[in-house]
Amino acid sequence: MSLPRSPRNLQLPNPSLVTPNRDSRPARRRRRISRLRQGLMGLLLVSAGIALLLALLRLPSQLDTVLLVSTAIANLIKGLTLMGLGLLQLAGVLAVALVALLALLLLGAGLSRWLRALGPNSASQASRSRGKRRGPPTLEPQPLPPEFEGDPSLQWLQSLRDGGSGPRFR
Repeated sequence: MSLPRSPRNLQLPNPSLVTPNRDSRPARRRRRISRLRQGLMGLLLVSAGIALLLALLRLPSQLDTVLLVSTAIANLIKGLTLMGLGLLQLAGVLAVALVALLALLLLGAGLSRWLRALGPNSASQASRSRGKRRGPPTLEPQPLPPEFEGDPSLQWLQSLRDGGSGPRFR
């Protein structure tokens, strides 16, 4: 099945024509920051850094930082220990639930087998199946086709058919 042809031709993009024309973009002027403003910003940043350092230097006198760090580490270890214990308890609950599910499955399978054994059809099926049992099937020897009667490689088969023990190995 062919598609109807359109009167317009397919136009593929040309990489040389895709590059944008720099003249068509509006020109943005970069605003220059004055030197005075740059100097004031630098002075403000330096003073903020010095103020933070002075605050950090006063911190040990108002707060025992070693105690703070050791308490934080102890709380972290306690939290991780509690989380580990919680995960172990959850794994234990899941193991108990799986054992209970296995017990119910075994109980159901045993009850269904027991009901099948005690059901009304079980005795008649058992006697029928016992009566149908036979020994292994007996295979009656089929005669060889006439073209194979004189073949010496099949003489052991003939001896088996006649009641022999088969070929003798040297």
